[in-house]
Amino acid sequence: RLFYAFIKRFKKIYPSGNLNNENFYQKMIIASLIEKETSDFNEKRIIAGIIYKRLKIRMPLQIDASVIYAKKLKNIWNGKLSKEDYLIESPFNTYKIYGLPPSPISSFSKESFKAVQNPLKTDYLYYFTKDGKKHIFSKTFKEHLRKLRGGR
Repeated sequence: RLFYAFIKRFKKIYPSGNLNNENFYQKMIIASLIEKETSDFNEKRIIAGIIYKRLKIRMPLQIDASVIYAKKLKNIWNGKLSKEDYLIESPFNTYKIYGLPPSPISSFSKESFKAVQNPLKTDYLYYFTKDGKKHIFSKTFKEHLRKLRGGR
């Protein structure tokens, strides 16, 4: 009941077109993932496009923020991700599941929801950040690996 009250109020504040409640909830989940990935609005739009593309081709979303959230739920988050962390059993671990986690992983900004509503369509399918701020985007896995190793 609280959820439906939230949706009704949210739609009044931010009209989002013809969304049914299920579609709206999915957009909330995506907005929460994006919120934790970046604060840059343009990057939010690019990442939203990548998420939609990965969902369409049934590729795992592979979002680090979801692994962090899963670790926090289990009270085992120590501030750093290790290779083993990506194997954690959780419906929120988007490295292990296909599709979206069962619920949002955080609150989200208006900008994140706008990015979900208006994603940038690019050829990108991969991204990472080395500094925790600016993301580096790639079209192919081969290109992604090259950039991860330091080659641009």
